[in-house]
This record gives sequence, C-alpha cells and structure tokens, in this order.
Amino acid sequence: MKSSYRVVKLGDFLEETNERNSYLENIPLLGISNEKKFIASIANIVGTDLSSYKIVNKNQFAYITVTSRNGDKISVALLSDYEKCIVSSSYITFKVKDNTKLDPQYLLLWFKRNEFDRYSRFKSHGSTRETFDWDDMCNIDFPLPPLEEQVKIVEQYNVISKSIEIKQAINDNLSHIVC
Repeated sequence: MKSSYRVVKLGDFLEETNERNSYLENIPLLGISNEKKFIASIANIVGTDLSSYKIVNKNQFAYITVTSRNGDKISVALLSDYEKCIVSSSYITFKVKDNTKLDPQYLLLWFKRNEFDRYSRFKSHGSTRETFDWDDMCNIDFPLPPLEEQVKIVEQYNVISKSIEIKQAINDNLSHIVC
C-alpha cells in the first residue's frame, strides 16, 4: 500500500482557543509536563483570581511557549482524561479545526517525536526567555497522511504502549519477588 502523505502548514488545521474561566467553574487546574501530559498543578492558588485562566476542553491542546527552562523539550499536551480543565492564562490553547482531516491523537504522537522538540527548540527565539510562539507553531511543515492511516498509526502505537506497560508491570512484580 502506497502512502499518500502530503506536506501542509500545521496552522491550516489548527484553531487557537481562548475560552476563559469567567464563570469561575469548579474544574481541575492542570499544568503540562515536558512528557507531553497534563499533570496536577502544584501552584498555590489561594487568593488567585481564576477568571482569567483558560479553559481546555476534552480533545483540545495546550502548550507552554517558553522553551528555555524545559531542557530540550517543549511542553504540549492533549486533554483526554477530563471533560475540561483550566490552565494558566500564559498557555496557548488550541484545537484541531476538523477531526475528519487530522486526528488529535495522531497530532499528539507527532508532537511526542524528538524531531518536533528539536525543531521547536531551534525555532525558539528571545534572549532571556526563549519562546516558541503560536505563529511558529502554525508555520510548521507537517506531513499529513490520510485520516485512515492516522487512525491506524494511533491504534498501533496504543497497542505497543499497552504491551510495554504490561511488561513493565510484570518486571516490577518479579523484582519484588526476587528481592
């Protein structure tokens, strides 16, 4: 089967979101790790006005533009474990415009590639705090396969990841028995 990838500008498939927590919804405050995952925030928010924080809905992304403090990684994540959360107003939040053309899970896999991290760090700019801003993100040349192929790649990745997880759990159990 011959693949029919085409190279597109990533920004043609993304839309920045900017929904604010103006109604002060009681939803989790999350951060983003450089492992490309949402994590529980460790911020002390006592007395903080959360109305300016951004809302991320399920299957939407957020990323931190500042790259200088993350080593060689860019912190970007897809919300999948919650219906919605709030994040710092300094994060960029976005979604895939049309899920029939680009699968958000496939895009997350692409963001997890070392090549993406290297590219985003190379394209970061600034003297004190290097950033990879929204225009930089949108200007990425992105190899886009047909949706069916994207879905197959995600399914294969998930099967392999689950197998690795199971084997790691078995190894952990065996190491407890041996010790």
